[in-house]
Amino acid sequence: MAILQRFALATMLLLIVTFITWFGRKGYIDNEHPHQLLSFIDALYYSTVTITTTGYGDIVPVTEAARLITTVVVTPIRVLFIVLLVGTTLQVLAEQSRFQFRMRKWQRDLHDHVVVCGFGIKGRSSLEFIQSHNDEIDAVVIDENDSALEEANRLGLNGIAGKSYDRQILEAARVRTARFVIVALSSDEQAILTVLRVRELNDHAKIVTSCKEESNVELLYSSGASEVIVSSSSAGRILGMAAETPEAARVVNDLLTFGDGLDINERFVDKHGEPIERDGSETAIAVIRDGNVHRPGDEECRVLKRGDQVIYIDQTMVSDSDEPETPAS
Repeated sequence: MAILQRFALATMLLLIVTFITWFGRKGYIDNEHPHQLLSFIDALYYSTVTITTTGYGDIVPVTEAARLITTVVVTPIRVLFIVLLVGTTLQVLAEQSRFQFRMRKWQRDLHDHVVVCGFGIKGRSSLEFIQSHNDEIDAVVIDENDSALEEANRLGLNGIAGKSYDRQILEAARVRTARFVIVALSSDEQAILTVLRVRELNDHAKIVTSCKEESNVELLYSSGASEVIVSSSSAGRILGMAAETPEAARVVNDLLTFGDGLDINERFVDKHGEPIERDGSETAIAVIRDGNVHRPGDEECRVLKRGDQVIYIDQTMVSDSDEPETPAS
């Protein structure tokens, strides 16, 4: 906006000198056509070469009045025009320098953050879930859609415009130091390319991606994805469940909505022999040991070991909401 205002001011100064010259054209002479009065185009030309200090000398003031106006009016306008031009250039350079400085500082501070590739419904929901567990984690959004980036900025997130499988874009998002990378793109092909590029730059980050076709699951795993969610089939199963067993589907949907009713969560076992359910608000549904999923009742998981993961349903909010209200006295 400031640059547009300065451009408008510069144009106004040019027009002022043009009209001064044109109205006083009898006091000027064109050496190429000494017996003709200046046209408006001649006046515009003279004004342009004069206030930009080019000064070819082919059109010159010859009368005292014209020379007085050039000295008193045109010369200060020329100086103002130069100051305006130089000032705008310096401002642009200063703003770019400040932007580059802030960007480098922002990038240096990024560590153990989450990079979200694709900020549609899936990308936003996944980030909301992560931040609901860790509200201090930084996030960077990569998307080609301007409206998605505007939404990210509105939420206080840093957004980068570009393709998520572009090395330079991923480098700008500091994917090398990221802890999580969420790939929530609309195209399986782009998701595969993104996972390959991310894994090339970061061999320890957890890459979670969604895909539409089940046939691409193994390809995404072989590309370096840590977890692959087939969005279309998952939604289809819930739809089928809602038709056949609607109450069960309601529970599943409740589990997928964090902070409302039942919540599914996980915890690591800190010591050998720890109970599978620490209090009445936890209902264990699975135990993860050495990458394998076990039911809580399995013989080998009756005694928990350090490093096991317990997947449980958190009923805290349900029990809180179900507490009877104290009757008014």
